Amino acid sequence: MAQPTAGVNLGPAGGRKSVSGTAPSLESRTWPSVLMSMAMARQFRLLAALAFLVSAVVSYSAAPLRSTESSDPAAPPALRAQSAILIEADTGATLYAKNPDERIPPASLTKLMTISIALREIENGTLSPSEVVAPASDAWASNMPPHSSLMFLGPDQKLTVDQLLKGLVVDSGNDAAVELADLIAGSVPSFVELMNQEAQRLGYQAMHFVDPAGISASNVVTAREYADFARRFVLDHPDALKDLFSIEKFTYPLAENLTDDNHEKPVTQSNRNLLLGRYKGVDGLKTGYIHESGYNIAVTAKRDGMRLIAVILGIHSLDSADGVALRAAESTELLDYGFQTFTTVHPAFIGPSPVRVWKGTARTVEIKATPEPVVVVRKDQASEVRTRILQVLNVEAPVKAGQALGALVVSLDSVELARFPLKAQASVDRGNFVRRVLDSIALFLIGQQLTGHHRS
Repeated sequence: MAQPTAGVNLGPAGGRKSVSGTAPSLESRTWPSVLMSMAMARQFRLLAALAFLVSAVVSYSAAPLRSTESSDPAAPPALRAQSAILIEADTGATLYAKNPDERIPPASLTKLMTISIALREIENGTLSPSEVVAPASDAWASNMPPHSSLMFLGPDQKLTVDQLLKGLVVDSGNDAAVELADLIAGSVPSFVELMNQEAQRLGYQAMHFVDPAGISASNVVTAREYADFARRFVLDHPDALKDLFSIEKFTYPLAENLTDDNHEKPVTQSNRNLLLGRYKGVDGLKTGYIHESGYNIAVTAKRDGMRLIAVILGIHSLDSADGVALRAAESTELLDYGFQTFTTVHPAFIGPSPVRVWKGTARTVEIKATPEPVVVVRKDQASEVRTRILQVLNVEAPVKAGQALGALVVSLDSVELARFPLKAQASVDRGNFVRRVLDSIALFLIGQQLTGHHRS
């Protein structure tokens, strides 16, 4: 998607004060006094310019989450991030893209794959949220690389899998990622194999992992693939958004987590996602940073029935506070663009007619659009969405439930936006010998063809 250039408006410069009185003319002053006055004027202008720049930077850093209301809401944002994408969750439609296929280390965004595998194990019954574990030594905080984000696992502790997941999501604990890997696969290398098998199963060409926490710069994703993965995650695990990703603070270890003579003090940490609780509708997902990638984020928000997912990779800044603030600001700008510009439309249409079934145990079968038809369009185009039905009118048994017998076509300005299959709602077996003979005779007499008959 093309991106227009855009300037940053730092606000109006301060005007000069009017000073009453008459200044002496240049001719009436001595040259030393003139030179001194000129030097003082230059110093004053330099100090004024410096003060303006400082105030602009402070103003930017102080309000990173402010919505960007534009006179032209359709103008896509000009982001500093190296790569970015915005998609709508129900349809997967891409609403904005900047270098979406560039390969970049995900940093802690890696942990979403770790969480996904853990939740799958819970759903399969091989892992329980209430299961109590003692952290293995390779997962102790003291054994993590320098500058790691931690939930502070250590010896003489015990905790539940549910607490591990919260420490992984809220604290972004590298130690929690290692412990889950050990718990599920027996070792970190074995767990990494599971991660890459899952990426391959989902059809991703670039996504590749070498550790479960995102510490290494050899972990690789693209914004496009990661956004699709995040979309699948949100659709597959909707409860996780409320139960894990919407938690703003998490405290560990509690007294219940300490064994023997362990007297560690509890540590309360805040979710790294600054938009959580500050931007309407945000309920996930993950932030990340390593030097090689810069500041990354995958964020999702839902408003008025429409869920957006934004992935921003590669915000580079020498100052951590500025990088975190800019990450939040660009996330806000991208979500604002999506919510201000686009809307989901569930197009109205007259239901398809039942399909006549010949030589079967039933005379007709109902068909229905599956999944529920929905498209994403610009808000100013919502009223222009049109639908038409293409369906088979006659079919010969057997018919299988879920068999496609037509399509609902959704278009805008004669351009097809989407096509939703019309599927049989029940199976129809072949009828008995008498039914097949009678229907064969009827078809011969009326010259009925079983193909090519459609309703539009």
